[in-house]
Amino acid sequence: MKTYIDLHIHSTASDGTFSPTEIVNKALKLTEKDSPVVIALTDHDTVAGIDEFQKAAAKHKDRLTAISGLEISTDYHGVEIHVLGYNIDIHNKELLDRLAVCRESRDGRNEKIIQKLQEQGFKISMDEIKPDKPGETIARPHIAKLLMKKKYVSSVQEAFDKYLAEGRCCYVERIMPTPEEAIHLIKNSGGIPVLAHLMLYKKLDSSQKEALVRELKEAGLIGIETYYNTYTPVEQEYVAGLAKQWGLNETGGTDFHGQNKPHISLFTGQGEMEVPQKVLENLKKKKIKIKISQYLMIFYLLVILI
Repeated sequence: MKTYIDLHIHSTASDGTFSPTEIVNKALKLTEKDSPVVIALTDHDTVAGIDEFQKAAAKHKDRLTAISGLEISTDYHGVEIHVLGYNIDIHNKELLDRLAVCRESRDGRNEKIIQKLQEQGFKISMDEIKPDKPGETIARPHIAKLLMKKKYVSSVQEAFDKYLAEGRCCYVERIMPTPEEAIHLIKNSGGIPVLAHLMLYKKLDSSQKEALVRELKEAGLIGIETYYNTYTPVEQEYVAGLAKQWGLNETGGTDFHGQNKPHISLFTGQGEMEVPQKVLENLKKKKIKIKISQYLMIFYLLVILI
């Protein structure tokens, strides 16, 4: 029996358009009856949607496994790099405190973007930007939707292409942790750190990508996202080769955002993507190893103290 797997999903807790509950329901609706389903909620710099996600999933625990995750935005020598975390403790104080700083940076960024747009002649204000649903994090897609609503652009994508994407006139950088810091935060919360969508980092050439993977492996990286919705067979093979070279577990997900990325579907990405079951088996092994190492560290500290 086929297992449906998607380990990279965003909800209204960050910049997706489906609530955590709606994601659970959609995942079940899209899959064959009685088939196992494994999904991870990986919102940007927040775990605010995890409680709702797990409560919704608990009603279907006979066939659905819900993994608590997140995606931390980081700064690698001026390039924004994302690190996924799986099986995290969402109540870890150090993690929550650092994420709060990230969100404050994001909020300040929104105001600066609006100011830049106003300087370009757009008649918009922060007061006009509303979340699609209660509790949703305000981010660039919401600004893009306001531009579309006011008919300055015809689509969210056009807003990014012309004004909001990196390198465009109204782009504003954020204060972010380093990838090494993100790895520490994830592992310290009992989670598994994974480098997301390596091939999207167009500013890095092949040698720089390989250096990134090596450096993060040395910092404690455990996995790399090998299966991703935009990857060509050649790109997938390249990332898989790096995973093998550095002893990293392969993971995969669609980067589903709902209507903010309408061309991407759960489980299949842009139509033909599939995350193999071996991904889950390897992650389970890593989780067990992490727990054992944590227990050994506690035992070692107790011996020293005694």
